[in-house]
Amino acid sequence: MKILYLVHGSDMMGANRCLLDLITGLQTYAVENIVLLPENGELAKVLTERGVEYIIAPYHNWAFTKYISKGYWLNFKLQHENQSFLKAIVEKVKDRNFDIIYSNSSVIGMGAQLAEALHKPHVWHIREFGEKDYNKAFYKGRDYFNLWANKATAIISMSAAIDKEVLPKVTAPKYVIHDGIISKDALAKIIPNQNHNKELFTFLIIGLIHPTKGQFTALQAFHKVYQKNHNVRLLIAGSGRKLYTQKIKNYIKNNKLENAAQYLGYVTNPYEIHQQADCVLMCSRSEGMGRVTIEGMVFGNPVIGFNGGATPELIEHQVDGLIYSGGAAELAGCMEYLAANRNIAAQFGKAGRKKAEDKYTIEGYIGEVYEILGKV
Repeated sequence: MKILYLVHGSDMMGANRCLLDLITGLQTYAVENIVLLPENGELAKVLTERGVEYIIAPYHNWAFTKYISKGYWLNFKLQHENQSFLKAIVEKVKDRNFDIIYSNSSVIGMGAQLAEALHKPHVWHIREFGEKDYNKAFYKGRDYFNLWANKATAIISMSAAIDKEVLPKVTAPKYVIHDGIISKDALAKIIPNQNHNKELFTFLIIGLIHPTKGQFTALQAFHKVYQKNHNVRLLIAGSGRKLYTQKIKNYIKNNKLENAAQYLGYVTNPYEIHQQADCVLMCSRSEGMGRVTIEGMVFGNPVIGFNGGATPELIEHQVDGLIYSGGAAELAGCMEYLAANRNIAAQFGKAGRKKAEDKYTIEGYIGEVYEILGKV
């Protein structure tokens, strides 16, 4: 089986990290994996290191961020360019005899169009809400997305929340599969946090720096906690929107939190940061799944998550973490509770680790995806 994957950008954020896990796992099934990259970048470097073939050919996504001025008309211009890009890509890959075209994000329209042009099956992996989580508007709207989605041979949603919210009008075969984020071997080598009684109880929020991800809410909540308890700290890891990042930095400085709240920027090895944490915060109000949530569980740390998107599918309240429904004040209450009750934090972390072992390994995830590919 030979698969051509289309990706959203060239970075190493969540969706592309999940794709790398998928490709690595499918290699054990003798699947030939080739990635179509819109540009050179960090992802190309990692693919080279892992011996995965890739092709670089420009193409644009078909969803744009509403923050961009005149973005609607800009998107029309980019889609016009995509038509010429499509022709060039067809010429480049038509003799490669791919069995499946695989789009790794809903914001990629090129995969659907390429599959139609090549008369190949199209598998579409939907990893985001779009409008709710990244404030993205789709080219010609959701009806146009549905038109192409209904042409897919199979659609995989990474959560039941996405399936319900994004795909109610899609009649193509649909499957819900949570991502596996770590191999069984790698999981066995990670010693979970068994000491939540360190002097400083460390909260971590990690991922794309974006208003919808809630880093500023986490910072405001931490400030409330810190005013009552100085034996806590907050780590903020990730990169993204410059103005939002500056807002976070300014808040830390203006409230004299430099010794307690640290903005780390982009980290190349998220696991090193997870090892420093005692509790992970998932403050996104519309998280498609939440890889970070599972990573927290892998390291034996409880997760405090907002009651929205797929987060309630992953966290069982008062079993392996806490769910909150309000803003910074309610989040602060959850943080205070775990910082003051280290034994409960350890209990939640242990339950989360067990859940990660049972439900979120790459092997289990790959097996489910491969079964669908076989049907396709």
